[in-house]
Amino acid sequence: MKLCPVSGLPVKEKNHWRFEHGEGEHVRILSLIGTDILHSEEFSSNTAEKLIHDLVIEHLHQGDFVSMINEEKLSEKSLHLIVNCSHIVDFSYSCKKEVTNLIYNWSPDYKLVVLYDINPAARLQLEMFQCIAPLHSPIVLAGTYEDAITTVLDFKSGKAQEPVPSDPGAEQENALKKEFLSTAARLLWLKMFDQHISLPQENHVAYTYFRMLEIMQQDLKAMELEYGKDQERIKKDCKSLIITRTTLLNAQIELNKKNAMQFKEEKSALMSRISALELEATRISTANAEKTASLRSLCDLIEKIELDPRVKLQISSSCANITDIDHKTTLIKTELTETDSVFISKLQKKHPNLSQRELRIALLIKLDYNSRDISRTIGLTTRGIESIRYRLHKKVGLDKHRSLKTYLTDLSTGLQ
Repeated sequence: MKLCPVSGLPVKEKNHWRFEHGEGEHVRILSLIGTDILHSEEFSSNTAEKLIHDLVIEHLHQGDFVSMINEEKLSEKSLHLIVNCSHIVDFSYSCKKEVTNLIYNWSPDYKLVVLYDINPAARLQLEMFQCIAPLHSPIVLAGTYEDAITTVLDFKSGKAQEPVPSDPGAEQENALKKEFLSTAARLLWLKMFDQHISLPQENHVAYTYFRMLEIMQQDLKAMELEYGKDQERIKKDCKSLIITRTTLLNAQIELNKKNAMQFKEEKSALMSRISALELEATRISTANAEKTASLRSLCDLIEKIELDPRVKLQISSSCANITDIDHKTTLIKTELTETDSVFISKLQKKHPNLSQRELRIALLIKLDYNSRDISRTIGLTTRGIESIRYRLHKKVGLDKHRSLKTYLTDLSTGLQ
């Protein structure tokens, strides 16, 4: 087992205690020294190039520590944390707030946090964290890994954390520095705008800086109040906008209801008109049937009358032609039979590219109607029907020697 070179305590490491966040932008490797010292190494890496880069910590990711502690069943212990900060150069504002909130509510219970190998770029911010840490969970800045381990061991044995400065001036300067940093941290990260700031005497060199903090505190408080007013104004505007949009929506709903009623009335009127037209169509159909019957009676009478044979043949042919046309037109306009529907279904399934008009014309071709009869029903010229028949021939994939009517008849009887 690996041993700590400073304390001689066993060091436990596991592969899954390596945590990557943001695709390697923040890598954390945890290990356990002895039974109560957590060691964290923080860095940013390019795995492909195997290079270590400066690290800007965006989020604290406290869950990494919690998962390790739960795994090792350390939640009931008083723990000590040491962190290698050599690659940390900055913290995002979100991370600063996370750290600040955590300092006042350590979870798990860290009795001591030691930060070592401090990068100069991040020292001031780490000192601010140190200044606002409570006495029961202090933060110590150490030089090396050896210094960090020694600090933890001394702390556990009850030795003093920091030597007391022998120079009273240095002691006062150190106290002013901590007061300045802690006040700045509370203002920036905790928004403590009402706390009292102790100003040194006006002739003191630090007075200007503390006075600047006091002015900053007043300005930040004013900004917070202005921000609150802006929020209230935005909420009020949003509420007014919602009311306006709701009114418009309700008006639109009412309009839609009126339109629906109007459409219903129009539909009812159209249905009534359709019924009237159907009655008229029935009347006309009946009249046509009576006309056809009369025409046939006339043909029968003509057959019995003594006329010039040529004239008689001409009149009989004309009457027969009129009767045949009327009969075919009636057949074409009738509803589809079950057999016709089955045929169209087969044709549509086999040739889904055919239009409804082409399907109807194909049915009439199968029923042995010629182009002239079909043109009267469809409302196109005979030439137009011939063009459609030509396109149908190509659409169903027939060669020029194959008859379209034969193909359709075979499809209807199941031979295709």
